[in-house]
Amino acid sequence: MTFINPAILFGLLAVGLPVIIHLLTKPRLKRIKWAATKFLLKSVQKNRRRVQMEDLLLLILRCLLVALLVLLFARPAFLTDSAGVSLGGEASTVVILLDNSASMGQSNGTETRFDQAKSMADGILSKLGAGSAAALYLIADGAKPVIPKPTQDFAVVRRSITQASLTGRGTDLYPGLKAAVDLLKAVPGGHREIFVLTDSQEAAWRELAKIRQLQDENKKEIVMHFVIVGERGEDNLAVSGLQMIGTVAAVNQPLRCAVTVSNWSKTPAERVPVKLAIDGDAPQDEAMIDKIDPGASRTVSLFVRFREPGYHSVTASIPGDRLPADNQRSLALLVLEQIRALVVEGTTNPDPSARDGFFLKHALAPVRPDQVDEYPVKVTVGQSSELESSTIDQYQLVFLSNVAQLTPLGAQNLQRYVNSGGALIIFPGPSTDISYYNATLGTLLPAQLGAAKDAPATQKFLGWQSHDYAHPVTALWNDPSSGTLGGIRVSKYYPLAAKPGDSTSRIMVKYANGEPAVMEQSVGKGKVVLFSSTATTAWGSLPIHPAFVPLLLRIIAYATSGPGGKLDLAPGQPFSFEIDSGYAGKELSVLRPGDKKKRIAGQVEAGEHSALLHDTDTEQAGPYQLYVGDDPKPKVVFAVAADATESNLMQEAKADVDPLIAVADAATPQDASAPDKPKEKGQLVAGPPIWFPLALAALLLAIAETALAHRFSQSK
Repeated sequence: MTFINPAILFGLLAVGLPVIIHLLTKPRLKRIKWAATKFLLKSVQKNRRRVQMEDLLLLILRCLLVALLVLLFARPAFLTDSAGVSLGGEASTVVILLDNSASMGQSNGTETRFDQAKSMADGILSKLGAGSAAALYLIADGAKPVIPKPTQDFAVVRRSITQASLTGRGTDLYPGLKAAVDLLKAVPGGHREIFVLTDSQEAAWRELAKIRQLQDENKKEIVMHFVIVGERGEDNLAVSGLQMIGTVAAVNQPLRCAVTVSNWSKTPAERVPVKLAIDGDAPQDEAMIDKIDPGASRTVSLFVRFREPGYHSVTASIPGDRLPADNQRSLALLVLEQIRALVVEGTTNPDPSARDGFFLKHALAPVRPDQVDEYPVKVTVGQSSELESSTIDQYQLVFLSNVAQLTPLGAQNLQRYVNSGGALIIFPGPSTDISYYNATLGTLLPAQLGAAKDAPATQKFLGWQSHDYAHPVTALWNDPSSGTLGGIRVSKYYPLAAKPGDSTSRIMVKYANGEPAVMEQSVGKGKVVLFSSTATTAWGSLPIHPAFVPLLLRIIAYATSGPGGKLDLAPGQPFSFEIDSGYAGKELSVLRPGDKKKRIAGQVEAGEHSALLHDTDTEQAGPYQLYVGDDPKPKVVFAVAADATESNLMQEAKADVDPLIAVADAATPQDASAPDKPKEKGQLVAGPPIWFPLALAALLLAIAETALAHRFSQSK
């Protein structure tokens, strides 16, 4: 039971008023000596007891009347669930699905929607009937069973609810609902229910058709309750993108980053300050975005500079709002002292501008001749014999341009080089022996090279795709302000065909006809990038296109970014990093986003040929630093980026969601909400006030008090 107007209960203090009035109006007797009193004494003593009993009865009735009137105005009511939940009745088996996606971090100024949902989940447990059992799942873009089987130990369920935390994940309600239905189907008979506590963000209902079907198929056996937290989605401003642009990360060199800010509000956002910092230090650069229209995004370029080599994080931020999770975004990268690149030419030519490595040499160091010594990328141009020397290990990158074949020792060294962490970029050409490449270097190549073919007869050139770039290297050109790769054209190329059974290779960019133009894959600790055409103008316009330099520099940054290029993860994606085997068994600690102190995360795992840093607790968005032993510097830094779709806080249209709630209402008895205080479906609320019994009792007490007072006064 609860009270709709609990403050009025202070009126119960008025119960003392009849007592006070009785004491104040009590007649004061004056003692007078009279001889005949002794004859009346017996009669007076007899009547005094009767009068006292009458006064006491009237006093009790008046106190009860005041108490009933106070309770009547406080409006007592039994708790019900506006989603149609018949709480407190028969025993039930329930599954609580608690949405812990990033958007649930939205705050109303005092608490987040996730906190509200946890309170509601606790309230649901409090109202279940005796003998009920509950399971708990955390749902975001998947379902995480916290208590996978229903238990009657609600203390354990409550503790798990309290300990639940938000993630940076996106939202999809269907996997959680499907898991809950499958669980309850295995429970024999009885009343079975599912409670979904969510902010009803639009993205959460991406599989709405499947949810409707699931509910329709099971509505006779399982009742689904959709408990919507909050009334509407808030306006929101978010850092939705952060990436490096057209340069390499090297010590004392400016690193240009593109920061994208999105406005998910119904009104324009004006004068939005954007800041860029490294490793959680003070911002190194900032800019002001004058205006972002509703539903639009704006991108600004900011610069940072690193003083020390190693692994670092870069964080872009905007002023805080009611959803803190997307007010900043981070990326991780490896900063090098310098980058050494070897360009291997397949042919020689007395004309320097006609050599196979001419364009590569100048694109890798796109500065004036007097600045080459200060530029971090050091380029060496040579022949295939360079690969026969052990000095190949001094290079972070090796380029093959129009190389026909390698010597057996050169091929062996190149295999070892890539597996040890080196990066190999291949530009075939007229001299390339594709049979040799496919047979001898096949384990390195991300694709098989087909016979060279000309552009379609109906076209003079075959162009690259102009939009919808999926690879992180080329995703920059999804922004029209960065230009386009669609202007790159080739007259001849080698078709790239995926190797049978290979799932590790990725397409970096395609031709306009859908064929792969550039592919890449990780091999051992290194990477291999395979182009389908030349690094010269012999077969195409790539080396003279404005995008060639930034594309090449982005490939360098990607190829030298560390193990597998996976320093930037999605929430929940496990992180692994190979280090020297001598670190095996040492203590591993981690500094997570928002923490001020490191936490012990176990030990460095021993691998077959190396040691492994492993972290699976990556649900929070932001930078992570992993430390080994007592080393004050992190061994590696990686970053987790929140799902950008979570920044749109608008709720799914009620016209789409209400039918689902109506089905649950029809399946379960419910009381109407108080007419003067409409409630949201799915919330625990006070049911109809119990006013009639109290009003009737107060009326009967008033009549009884009046009648008795009249009768007692006559007898006196």
